[in-house]
Amino acid sequence: MSNGHYSLPPLRPELQASHDEMDAKGDYFAYAVCRTYDGQAWEVATKQGCIYGTLDGCYLDHDEAAAAGVAWLLEKIDHEPIGDEETCQ
Repeated sequence: MSNGHYSLPPLRPELQASHDEMDAKGDYFAYAVCRTYDGQAWEVATKQGCIYGTLDGCYLDHDEAAAAGVAWLLEKIDHEPIGDEETCQ
């Protein structure tokens, strides 16, 4: 810890791909569906501004995960002010 910064480990490839997909959209709110770490289920990655996360839970199929992502997105658009959003730097 010579400079006071910790380096983060790389994201697993499927999660990094979902982040890249959300970034490419350029939207303040975004979601992407990707496989879980073990490849047995699906998860929903989310982006709100510069903050990335995942929805709680796993889904058995892609369509179920995508529906959860749409529901999350609609909730955010309906409840968050959109006018004062800042871009990530």
